[in-house]
Amino acid sequence: MTPAMVVFDITRLLLQSDEGDSTLFFLAMFGGGLYFVYSGFRTWQRMRLIQDTPTEKIRSAAAGRTEVEGAGRPVGTPVGRPFGDGDCLVATYTVERYDSDDDGGDWETIDSGTRYGPIQLDDGTGTLVVEPDDETRFEFDDAHVREIEVGGREQEPPEIADFLRANGDVSVPDRDGVTGFLFSERRRYTERWIPVGQQLYVLGGAQPGEPSETNSSGLVLRRDEASGEFIVSAESEDELVTEAKWKAPVKMAGGLAASVAGLYLLLNGGL
Repeated sequence: MTPAMVVFDITRLLLQSDEGDSTLFFLAMFGGGLYFVYSGFRTWQRMRLIQDTPTEKIRSAAAGRTEVEGAGRPVGTPVGRPFGDGDCLVATYTVERYDSDDDGGDWETIDSGTRYGPIQLDDGTGTLVVEPDDETRFEFDDAHVREIEVGGREQEPPEIADFLRANGDVSVPDRDGVTGFLFSERRRYTERWIPVGQQLYVLGGAQPGEPSETNSSGLVLRRDEASGEFIVSAESEDELVTEAKWKAPVKMAGGLAASVAGLYLLLNGGL
């Protein structure tokens, strides 16, 4: 069966089916499976790029794609943790709300964000500046993850309430009085951060800059234009490769199984 025939049959089923919810579910299985196949392939590509790029000392690094390791320190004002005290290099946060349904419910993300700034990397032979962007792939270690779940009739901790008031995108839930009692909601707050002084693995594209007190090499590490990759990781190179070796095939196998099942169900009108 050609791709055009598959598209035609799926379109026909969507138009004729009296069970729209089932059809949409099968279509989501098919499309979601394809996405996971693609995601697994990209994970494998990224792993091979990490393996094929030699680690350089900052003192001898040159312009172009490179990977370096060293202790990270902020250039200028450090980033503050979203829900905790202390400075860091990078931080992400997620605010989730629990939505109950007939199947038991699930967590829904209602707000998220990433905070970062320029980083000085020092490997003992020299320093350079890392300038992350909005598409940088940040990797965090398990030691610097904090998750706080707040029940429907519990108050948010002061540091979280202060963050919500300052951030403005999501309000502090009203948990007082009759309204708060009837419409209370469970929430989960998660923050991940890379602390100041953390040993980092960075892969990107080195570009010439001006040597300075915080940048002895005169290099600025940004996104690698050839591959489109920019990785700033609190995990080591070996840890990244080890994770990718099992994540990539699992994603591709699972995605392929889901897409095949979804396509079969679509073309055969379910079981």
